[in-house]
Amino acid sequence: MNLLSKDAPLETSITKMKKIIDDFGYKIKLSKEKNPVKNSFSINLSFEGANNFIFSNGKGSLLNSCLASAYGEFIERLQTNLYFNDFYLENRKFFKDQKEFDKNEDFLDSELKKYYTMEGLEKNDFLDFNSSNFENIVTLPFINQSSEKTVYFPTSILSNLYASNGLSTGNTKDEAKVQALCEVFERYVKLKVIKEGLSLPEFPKEVLSFFPKINEDIKALENHGYIVKVYDASLGGLYPVTAIAFINPKNNTLFLSFGSHPILEASIERTLTELLQGREIDELDSFERPSFDLEEIGSNSNLESHFVDSNAKVGLQFLNKNKSFDYTSWKFNIENSTEQFIFLKDILDKENKTIYLREYDYLGFYSCHMIVPNFSEIYPLEDMIYNNKNQGKLIRDFILNKDKYDLEELLDELNGFDDSVNIGPFIGVIFKKDFSLFEFKADILIKLEEYEEAIFYLEQSNKPFNYILAQVLRAYQEDLDLEDHIEGLCDVFGEENIQRALNIIEGKESLINLEFADAYKNILKLFDSKKEKR
Repeated sequence: MNLLSKDAPLETSITKMKKIIDDFGYKIKLSKEKNPVKNSFSINLSFEGANNFIFSNGKGSLLNSCLASAYGEFIERLQTNLYFNDFYLENRKFFKDQKEFDKNEDFLDSELKKYYTMEGLEKNDFLDFNSSNFENIVTLPFINQSSEKTVYFPTSILSNLYASNGLSTGNTKDEAKVQALCEVFERYVKLKVIKEGLSLPEFPKEVLSFFPKINEDIKALENHGYIVKVYDASLGGLYPVTAIAFINPKNNTLFLSFGSHPILEASIERTLTELLQGREIDELDSFERPSFDLEEIGSNSNLESHFVDSNAKVGLQFLNKNKSFDYTSWKFNIENSTEQFIFLKDILDKENKTIYLREYDYLGFYSCHMIVPNFSEIYPLEDMIYNNKNQGKLIRDFILNKDKYDLEELLDELNGFDDSVNIGPFIGVIFKKDFSLFEFKADILIKLEEYEEAIFYLEQSNKPFNYILAQVLRAYQEDLDLEDHIEGLCDVFGEENIQRALNIIEGKESLINLEFADAYKNILKLFDSKKEKR
């Protein structure tokens, strides 16, 4: 079956993508599909052995379109290495065509400097996260779609500012490019509307009446007591974007969903399936309550939550009867993907925005990555200074190879970092047992017999064993005779826990376990499996 927005039958796409995965020998797991209303399906696909880290989500108006979406996202993120952005890849190149510049050289192209220059931004902020390299800036080549010039983007810019925005996979190049640009438009409009507290015009009922499946699903939601409104999010006819407000009067929540495609029916359908993705009809009660506090709504943390899982606070200003724009009749209806891409690119050309494109097809299915500076950013440039993902790289070796360092030196090197941070994700690995910097420092302080400070760090943790260890340390600190208390301690906290605490204090074992989890090892194997093709 062919969908309006696709260049090949769904069955053909699924067969081709499934064969790519099967030929590599990857074992994947498909969740049971969710089907909250008749024409909305969603499903989760995950990589066996690292299911919580390597996964994709599919959505669509048919079960097969939902499956194709999940397979497509999996291949897109595997082929572009997005799946590995957050992991330490020791002695591995990200891509064969990556280029490394000495950080003391002029590593930013002149046309990129106007986008990525600001006071306080230093050379080290452009270092990648994945390697142990502190001297070179790792970059990937993109093609300027106006001049055809090759321009090298530091991977730090890509991961810190853009994340997955502008990534897409498609049956044809133009289909994928259209999807990538639509995602860019959708997220640009979404962030602008939410951040600025804009109020959008609704689509007239007579326009929506042309789409019986969409109306059927909206009616089903309304029959469950929800209020559903469909909005023209084109911002006055500029962008092919639609929005849906989902209001739950039972718990006073408001959820905004956005979608984009030149074909209006496809855009609204995507907006609705985005709203319902991963949820059944009785799982729509977890959204946030709206607020008039635009400062909170526009905060970086709230906007980030909108990007991560779409569930965050929105402004009550959105429901203002005085609209920020007049309703504009849909002018984007073009069915040919080649013409769609030309039309969408022209929108950005008129705004003097430049598209940079990187293409992939080494797995046998086309993927692309589009960057539109000053338009497709998910995170602000200041994040390169104040919230740079490469910060964990600075202490990675001190954590993984702690035994080669002096204990006092270790404590000095770890000063200035957030002590509550979960160390595994921060440095890009997965440990068998998670631990925080609080715990890592406490382990060092116990070895140095600095018990008072160790107790302070242990008590910042909510792990039961850390509380037990802190109590045993207090006994040592107070010079109590443990023989007088050992029976009582074992009765309250358990003999096994008390023995472990004593072993840690006596240096027979460590509070911290640096053994890698199987999931991390499997992720590295997955990365290495593509080595010859990559």
